[in-house]
Amino acid sequence: MASSSASSSSSNLSAIFPNSSSFNSQITHLFPIQSSYFSKNYRKNALKFSSLSCSAAKQQTGPVKKRTSTNNTKKKKKPISNFESDVEVEEKGLQSSETYHPLPLPKPPAGFVLDEQGRVLMASNKRIATIVDSTNNFPLECVIRRVFRSTRGDECLLLCPVDMPVQILKSTNVEGWSAVSDEEVEAILPTAAYALAKIHMHLVYSGFCYTARGGCCYTEDDIFEFRTDDGDDVDGLPSEGIEITCFHMDGSHYMIYTPSDPLLFVAVKGKDGLLQIADDELLEDPAIISAIDEETEFNALVEEEAALLESLLGER
Repeated sequence: MASSSASSSSSNLSAIFPNSSSFNSQITHLFPIQSSYFSKNYRKNALKFSSLSCSAAKQQTGPVKKRTSTNNTKKKKKPISNFESDVEVEEKGLQSSETYHPLPLPKPPAGFVLDEQGRVLMASNKRIATIVDSTNNFPLECVIRRVFRSTRGDECLLLCPVDMPVQILKSTNVEGWSAVSDEEVEAILPTAAYALAKIHMHLVYSGFCYTARGGCCYTEDDIFEFRTDDGDDVDGLPSEGIEITCFHMDGSHYMIYTPSDPLLFVAVKGKDGLLQIADDELLEDPAIISAIDEETEFNALVEEEAALLESLLGER
């Protein structure tokens, strides 16, 4: 991927690369980011992005249908690994005519500078930001995905929680699930925390959404779709979710799940230097929309590259 040209302010750049003056000419407006889905959890404090519009997520009103699986291929949320080692293994098992070549990628997330071949020239160790939920003063630790300025000059960040966002559904019948009220959630949280602990995960009382910390593996059978009885999408909910675990309490069956698409927040740095969730008006800003488009493009090509590599390695 070609190196970026600097169009972001020097303050944005110094926040990620404190000693990066020599790289100013290589970085474009510090890589704004995007996602097709910004969810709002049952505590109703986050934002939901659908395409290019923002709206509050609503509680589920229809059943959740499990997606029919065509195979039982196991998919894993893999920890960060040594990419060079992965490529080396691949090269040993393939003929030279089948050697894997990385796909050209769009601008990388904030904190990284790549050369034209996609090799990492620079990686910042300051890619984490914390935003505090004003309703309960709980912090949410996030990875900084993009740094950019709005058209009115606001310094903005596109953030993704470090830990996995989770929500809880309650079984209503054989096929259906319903959202859990805030009052019921508070009552079942200790049991939910124990259910996660049994699979070596930890429930975090984060700001804006509950999160789970730890590794998680899943199969095609764990992926489900949010659909009404008529097969339509459920307003305010993601199209797909991944079941993490289930538990029983007082005769009821519950499921802990995470949305398939990443949960992202647009945050604005205030005059006091603290981060705040962007208001609805700012979310319509062309600069934010552009950042979201750029992140979506990056994520799509990363998935395409991963699928190509798996195919070449014979893992499918």
